[in-house]
Order: sequence, then C-alpha cells, then structure tokens
Amino acid sequence: MNNTITITGATGKIGFKIATALLKSSKSIRVIGRNAQSLESLKELGAEIALGNMNDVDFLTASFSDSEAVFLMLPPDKETLDFGAFQDQLGEIQYQAIINAGVKNIVFVSSQGAHDVLHTGTVRGLGRQETRLNSLPNDINVLSIRAEGFMENLIDSLKLFNTIATPLRPEVKTGLIATDDIADFATQRLLKLDFTGKSYQDLLGDRDYSQTEIATIVRNAIGKPSIEYVQYAYEAYKNALLKAGMSESRAALITERYKSINEGYFNEGVRNEKSTTHTSFEQFAQHILKPMFG
Repeated sequence: MNNTITITGATGKIGFKIATALLKSSKSIRVIGRNAQSLESLKELGAEIALGNMNDVDFLTASFSDSEAVFLMLPPDKETLDFGAFQDQLGEIQYQAIINAGVKNIVFVSSQGAHDVLHTGTVRGLGRQETRLNSLPNDINVLSIRAEGFMENLIDSLKLFNTIATPLRPEVKTGLIATDDIADFATQRLLKLDFTGKSYQDLLGDRDYSQTEIATIVRNAIGKPSIEYVQYAYEAYKNALLKAGMSESRAALITERYKSINEGYFNEGVRNEKSTTHTSFEQFAQHILKPMFG
C-alpha cells in the first residue's frame, strides 16, 4: 500500500510544519503548490512536488492519487470579489478530486463556528466544506479540526492598527491557538490514522482570554505602554480592512465573524483535555511578538 501523504497549503504556517515533521518521521510526502521556488526547501528535504493550480480538478486528482491520506485546507484569498463563492468552488473541486483519486483518509482544517453556516462570516464556507466532506462515501474517513482563532492573527492587528483592535467587546473571552499546536495535532493524526467515519475535533488553545487581557499580555511582552485594547464599530472596522486592500466580500465576512462572536453564535466547542492545547499566549507573545514588535 502506498504510504504517501499529500499536503495542501504546504507553504503556509500549518502545512509547512506538518510537511517537515512527516519527513522527519520518514514518511513519503507530496506537497502541492503553484510556485516551485516556494517549495524548494521541502524538495531538498525529500518531498515530492506537485506543481499546478488547485482550481484544476484534473491536476488535483493526479496530485491526490496513490495517497494514503490528504491534509486539506481552503486557502484564504484577500482579494477575491466573492469569498464565499471562492470557498465553494475550491471545495467542490477538492471533493471531486478526493472521489476521483480514491483517497480514504482526510484531515481538514476547519474552525470554531463551522457548525453555523448562517452567521459566522468567513467560517461559513468552512462549515459548508465540512458538510460537503461529510457527504463523501462511507469508506472515506474525514476528521475536521475545528480550531480557535490563530494567535498569529494578532500580528496583523498590530501591523494594521499599532495595537490590538477588533469589534469584540473588551470583556468577551475567546480562545487563542498557536498554529504550531494545530500542526502538531494534525501531524499525529496523519501518522497514526486513528480516526474513522466522519468526525471533528475542537482545538481551543490553552485557555480563554478577554480582549483586554490579550492587549495587556502584548503590552507587557513588547514593552509598549501605548498598547491598549480598542473596540471598533463594525462598519469602521470593515472600512479599515478595505483601506488596507482587502476585498469588500472578505472584509464584510470577517466583520460578520466578530459580530457572531459578540452575539454568541460562534463557539460551541467543549474544553477538555483533548481540546486544550499547550502553548499559552504569554509564551507566544514572548517568543514571536516581542522579537517582531519589541
């Protein structure tokens, strides 16, 4: 049996770490991308490279063929005119390629909020993809990882606003997760293939943080007294994203995501030993944010 694991998004934070970890475990991996140069470091480590466009079902079918498992994600696109349609188009192509290639094991990066495809903004498309993948034939195993908001997203806030700013109310608590922790979990599932049927796993970070607490941790880590949490009105936040070059569609959906958190639609994950990951935001702020902004 072929033991190749195929990885989409291999140049991203999660996919790259999974690829390198699997290679260190002597797994045969195939990485998909459009730019040979961006995949060169993985090629040097022994990865097979599949160059092409993920919007091409024939290319994706060929890339998935002979794979024991596929690590699947829907990549972001900040400039697409209709972000939901972009997610659905790519999701349908992935679905068809999985069937065409005969893949039997899928690990999919989803999100908290994927249970609600009406209110949760950018996550709605991930929820629709979960539903799509869960409708695959019974002999295909699918594990969807419903991760919390990435700690790395705070980097964008600091670059755009010079502080921590969202439309969330200051007292609203949210989980935060380091992408390294998502990659570690996904790597273990791909190595062990210890999931069957159609299922999901919440990954919620180490604990929940109020927005004020997040800003305080950042301020202490990077040593800038000016860092305070700023709550934006929804329209003002969307306009700030538009000014930064984001499309109307994606900016509106990101803003909707924050509205859904404020209104209690977003999180239904249960915190327990399995869904709680180890990296704290204090650690992330010291190791990642301080060198960047301190």
